[in-house]
Amino acid sequence: MSAERKRFEQAEERLRIYARDHGICQACGKPVPMDGFEVAHRIANTASNRKRHSDRAIDHPLNKATTHPGRCNSAMNCGFRPDECRSIVEAVKAARIEAAIDRLEEAIDGD
Repeated sequence: MSAERKRFEQAEERLRIYARDHGICQACGKPVPMDGFEVAHRIANTASNRKRHSDRAIDHPLNKATTHPGRCNSAMNCGFRPDECRSIVEAVKAARIEAAIDRLEEAIDGD
């Protein structure tokens, strides 16, 4: 994949997350302007977390949230809340299984 295509896909994902969250900071609950939001990883994007939880879990949209920069972004980190981290990983697994089933059903139906 070209670097330009990757940048486009990352920007597109950021906008999908912003839309999913209705432009509301998931840490403080206040609106975030479209030109000033960040996408925070709930399970931090670190090498040890990628090893522990998988690249797919860390990169999945369910592990990301719209936030204000700075304190709100940091507040989303669930590193000290292991039950929340496990819930996110389980939700990612369930979403991936559901997507795989949908693809199989489409292939079988010929759509």
